[in-house]
Amino acid sequence: MQEREGSIQVNGERSMEVDYAVKPSIGQKLHPVLKNWRLMAFIGFFFVVFGAMGYKIFSEVVNNGIHVRAGVSEVNLKALGQFPFDDQTGKVTDVPSTYRALDGKKVALQGFMVVMNSAGNTASDCQLVWNVQKCCFGGPPLIQERVFLVPPSDRKLTRYDMYTLVNVTGTLRVKIERNDAGTVCAVYTMVPDSVTPVS
Repeated sequence: MQEREGSIQVNGERSMEVDYAVKPSIGQKLHPVLKNWRLMAFIGFFFVVFGAMGYKIFSEVVNNGIHVRAGVSEVNLKALGQFPFDDQTGKVTDVPSTYRALDGKKVALQGFMVVMNSAGNTASDCQLVWNVQKCCFGGPPLIQERVFLVPPSDRKLTRYDMYTLVNVTGTLRVKIERNDAGTVCAVYTMVPDSVTPVS
């Protein structure tokens, strides 16, 4: 009898196969993976965080910054004004149809209040903008980048400082208004139902 390469030979003929190789256990197979669990956890965290960010950005682009929940259109205030508009010759048809369709609808916005004609705790009107830094350092926002909040005549708005982010819900109007000189002085106005700080 002669042994060769894992087989037993009897009288020159192979009688049976014998496997002398030691097969690794499941634990041994998983050891390289488990050894690098921190790396795997980091990769997983990376995909979750950036995947969520990517989905949010993609969703904003696809929906033009509009998401309807419980009959209220939640609108990205920055997206609402991201289109070219001439404040001398502009017409309502220059506003993208997606935003024109919001006329008369219940809308929820987030932004910063800019009050021009009041120093008290309330205001009869104000402007809602998406970025006060732009107002301070980049010049005033374009007319299509502002939403003018005009409450009913029998009540006033609670005034928040211009660095407090607020939630505003109300009825949006998409209508071109001009001053005496013929310059467009409003594209969006809103009759607010509520103005509350973002917690």
